Amino acid sequence: MEKNNCTLKPWHGIVMFLVVMASFYTIIAWMQGKWGMYGLALTELYLLLLSIAGAKLCRQPLSLVFPVKKPEGKKLLAVALFWIASYALVIPLTMLVAYFYPEQMFSVSGNLNAFIASVPPLLALVISSVLPAVCEEAVHRGFILKSMQGRWKNIWALTILMGILFGLFHGSIWRFLPTALLGGVLSYLMIRTENMIYPALFHFINNSVPSLLSGLLSGGTDTAQTGAATEQLIEQGLPISFLGIYIAMACIVPFGFYTADYLLRKSEEKERTYLSSNKMLVLLVVLTILPVMIGMILFLYGFFFESGAFSRFG
Repeated sequence: MEKNNCTLKPWHGIVMFLVVMASFYTIIAWMQGKWGMYGLALTELYLLLLSIAGAKLCRQPLSLVFPVKKPEGKKLLAVALFWIASYALVIPLTMLVAYFYPEQMFSVSGNLNAFIASVPPLLALVISSVLPAVCEEAVHRGFILKSMQGRWKNIWALTILMGILFGLFHGSIWRFLPTALLGGVLSYLMIRTENMIYPALFHFINNSVPSLLSGLLSGGTDTAQTGAATEQLIEQGLPISFLGIYIAMACIVPFGFYTADYLLRKSEEKERTYLSSNKMLVLLVVLTILPVMIGMILFLYGFFFESGAFSRFG
């Protein structure tokens, strides 16, 4: 990593975060309420201008606050693996919250999907995926992270802090855990690489790929059918059998994160070996088996004791 010579202070980042959050309940709420998805596009551009203005006011070079360099192949692969592992962890977390609070979670999801579907698909992709990957990253992995790096030397403490801020930024208690986790991974990528390209690419993949896959898997299901399915989930809740399947997905998380981190740091540490010890291998295997076992128990319990678990979604 390059040495961080930025003279931004933590209080600069705190002030920026407070300004962003205050904006959500004033100008941003007004823009999105008035213009919908077009208001969201203006929101993203506003965040970008805010981060640039903050760097200028603090007399910081834009190239230092928002470093952009040519990407490396191994690190691009690491980004892809980080996203796969993150997604495999975010989905169980989301569904765990949805199991206990189905109305809140599925209502938020349904409203968000309807909001995005209000504009043509290509435009929706630009507004919901391209702009956040640039503008939100400029605020969080650019200005705010650079402000915190001057004082916060511990990479894990900094990663957790930035994850919490990113979770709060999304303004929903129901989406806090998934967005905080993603914010932590995005921040870790930035801290390790000092290159905005990698977190921006991760952010774009995370916002675009699930939506594209959902559209392909739905096979052209109309809005009415999607709305009916959402209403059914709100009324009847998520079957525990389904929750078990989602939790079992997390089996790819340990080796996914470990391998991604190995690729990310391999180009910097030429002598780095894949497995540092047999203890690490045992730990990864245990963490891989654990969600499968928990998922299987929940699945079998739901299959035998939860009436109509599959029939209501057949």
